[in-house]
Amino acid sequence: MLGPVHRSSTARHRRRVTYLASVLAFGGCFPACKPQVNTTDRAAPSAPNTAVGTDLASELAAARIDGAKMKLEQKRPAEALALVISALKASPASREARSMAETILKETAWNLPILTTDHQVPIVQITADDPRSLWVSLGGEANTTVRWNLETLQIESVLFPVNEFKTRSLIFDSRHQRAVIERGSVTLLCDAQTLKPICDLGSLPPALTPSSVVVFSADGLLMAHPRYVSEQDHSIIWQVRDSASGQIIRTSDPLPTDAWQPLTAVLDRKQLRVLHANGSLLEIPVSPVEEIQRIPMPQPVKLLQAQFSADGNSALTLQEERPHEPLVQSVISYRSAEDGSLEGPALAQRFPWSRLPNIWTGLMNDPEQGPFWVEGNLVKILTDSHAPIETTSSIAAVAFGPGKVITGEENGILTIHQLLPLPGIVTKGQQQDSLNKFELTSLENLSEALSGIHYLEKERTFTRLATEERTKAFSACDFDKIRTTLPQLDFTPVIVAFKASTQRTATPTAFLPLWDRLANADLTTESWPTLLKLSKSLAATSWHQDLTTAVLSRAPDHPTPSENSHWLSFAKVAEIFRSGDSSAVVAAIQSAGGKGPTAAVALALALKSDQHEWITAILTQAEDLPPLLRQIALSRVAWLQGRKAQALSVWPEIIPELADVRLREDWQGWEQADFEPALDDIRKCVSGELAAIEVPESATPEQRKAVAERLNDSATVETVGQRRFAEACLKAALAFSTHKEETEMTFRLANLARKMGAPAEPCLRAEAVALTALGDYQKAHPRWIELITEHPVETTLPSDYAEAAYTAFENADPHQAMEILTTGMHRFPQDGNFALRAGWVALLTNNPERAYQFLQSGKRIGFPTEKLENANALLTIAAAQSVGSHRMGRRRSGV
Repeated sequence: MLGPVHRSSTARHRRRVTYLASVLAFGGCFPACKPQVNTTDRAAPSAPNTAVGTDLASELAAARIDGAKMKLEQKRPAEALALVISALKASPASREARSMAETILKETAWNLPILTTDHQVPIVQITADDPRSLWVSLGGEANTTVRWNLETLQIESVLFPVNEFKTRSLIFDSRHQRAVIERGSVTLLCDAQTLKPICDLGSLPPALTPSSVVVFSADGLLMAHPRYVSEQDHSIIWQVRDSASGQIIRTSDPLPTDAWQPLTAVLDRKQLRVLHANGSLLEIPVSPVEEIQRIPMPQPVKLLQAQFSADGNSALTLQEERPHEPLVQSVISYRSAEDGSLEGPALAQRFPWSRLPNIWTGLMNDPEQGPFWVEGNLVKILTDSHAPIETTSSIAAVAFGPGKVITGEENGILTIHQLLPLPGIVTKGQQQDSLNKFELTSLENLSEALSGIHYLEKERTFTRLATEERTKAFSACDFDKIRTTLPQLDFTPVIVAFKASTQRTATPTAFLPLWDRLANADLTTESWPTLLKLSKSLAATSWHQDLTTAVLSRAPDHPTPSENSHWLSFAKVAEIFRSGDSSAVVAAIQSAGGKGPTAAVALALALKSDQHEWITAILTQAEDLPPLLRQIALSRVAWLQGRKAQALSVWPEIIPELADVRLREDWQGWEQADFEPALDDIRKCVSGELAAIEVPESATPEQRKAVAERLNDSATVETVGQRRFAEACLKAALAFSTHKEETEMTFRLANLARKMGAPAEPCLRAEAVALTALGDYQKAHPRWIELITEHPVETTLPSDYAEAAYTAFENADPHQAMEILTTGMHRFPQDGNFALRAGWVALLTNNPERAYQFLQSGKRIGFPTEKLENANALLTIAAAQSVGSHRMGRRRSGV
């Protein structure tokens, strides 16, 4: 690989000009010339005897021409064209108006809505795989993402909804087979076609641009992403995964928290490359056996944003060159060949726009550098040849495809706009002097069909035309007369494209999968009015009644039972469970089906009961039961059957919160019942059993005795399981070891823990501490020596060396004590507490000079605050004894 090369500032400026010249050429050729307006060739002034009406018409036409010029300066060619047509209607012989109309039509590429869908809830992000699929992230009270089949115009997949969190990231591989969806603290790797979660990637560092650092290999088989080490440790690590299973293939070492921030990454089948803010590269081979490389930038730089090209041969960056100077876009090239994926049109197709973090809100935030700009309800394509795209409400998301622009609005409307081609140029042809009313009508129809704007002359206002009105205007065009009017323009390409465009609108039934999923979700109260509104919009469908009743069944002011079959169903199930008639309950469970609201309510009621048969009946027929619910149900059955070990062994010490689990698991059909009480019961059972075998802090003799009796009971291991029993025995042994009267129990517990599979080192340490506390240094010393000599270094503690040295002193071996202390200082050079212990033991062994060295090292490191006074006293003693020892030595030597 060649070294990275920076393009010069001049080259960057030329490159920006190239953006503006070729931007968004999705549908054909878009010239970048500004419409030229002839300001000198107006109609000749009227003769003195001309009628007053003619003068007024000419003045009116001139005023509208001036207005059109202002609209062109504002880059609003649609309104400019409408004004010019109005000027021609006032003065059909105006050459300036005709020339201006011709110029606008010749140099403006118009857009035409060809598909519209109304989601009824705000759109957050959109991504297209033209012409097959379209993904739309929806906000509001329940956030979800849907996949549209653009051929059938049906929603085929729905991501399980969650409350409150927006879709911050929506990232796909190049084949649109896998998707990474970030909502709140959870980032899911999903199957892009089904939108089913594969695994949780963890929380992405919020300071990074998600679409720049979450990357897939070109074939989509691998993916990589950054994440924090943990919620407490915010050091960044990189993970390379198999995209089909989410299995981790390689994890990098943590980057120091003060390291230069990563900005962008690129992944192929061999390695992941990460570009940092100082220009350095981190190369992480996919193979775990190969070494990670760090490649510095030859010349220091300060990058604020960056994006790799698709092939990784170059990176577009936002660079700070000098303080107090504007930021500069520059390109770092790693190879001479470039794939063009950093050019404006390619970037627009690679990265959709939204208001959430992406390259358009960071790296490409400057409109002068980008190919388009979104402002309010306008998408301004930054070339003179494109008419802006205007929507009915504020735009929240934009995606680009070949010849298309897709807009998503805050009101839930999604529109696909086709970019129409420019007309051809005919060199021959001569304009006539004046236009008749038929030619004016055809020209006005053409203007309204292409621009979608109608000018109300009396009100002097513009109105937007619906797509159907534009189509009717196009059909009313007499192109023979338009050829006569504008003989130098050939509208054949426009006619072909317009006729090939089919305007489609999603029917209400296309939204059934979405509304059904929302109706079954655990939504907040504010969501019910929206769902009721949606259900009413589907009143003509047979599905309408089911949706309405499903929504109303959870409303706080639900209708009377006679009006709501779902409410009756829930109430009836609850009544049957309260009756306690087991046969009736099992029959109700079977009638509830394998999933859905009634089945969820039945499971929640069964978990509250003491009848494991009821829970088993639900488990037998349950469909798509979430993993957590299945675990709760099986644990509850085991508990009720007396198998406490099986009931508790599957649960960690810290049981996850239900809300956190719901962000990661699809609970389709099981959301509508409250399972928090069941999880709380499990949490209480686990914590209660574990608390009974845990020694409290500052435990009294009576408390230690109660724990010891519980651990000596053979039934305890059956209740909590072997792993937890071993951990409890070890913790108790360590807690008992500092009490002289508990030496025998310490040895018993340590031996039990060792037999149950606890690590050998802490068991041995507990015995050594107990013997040391007892004052039996002869038996304690061999155990301390075994700890520091016969076990892995990473399992030892600084206190092991300190106690080994102290017991060596007590056994009258000061030389060994000093050797152990010296080794300990090498092993733990940054442990101030060990330095303090080492200084104290060295003083005991009559080695004041070595004690002074140890204590000086501890002072440099920093002593624990609570031991600072004692440390300073020992340091003073060591210094005094060192001086005295030195003087005594001089006297003995006769100096």
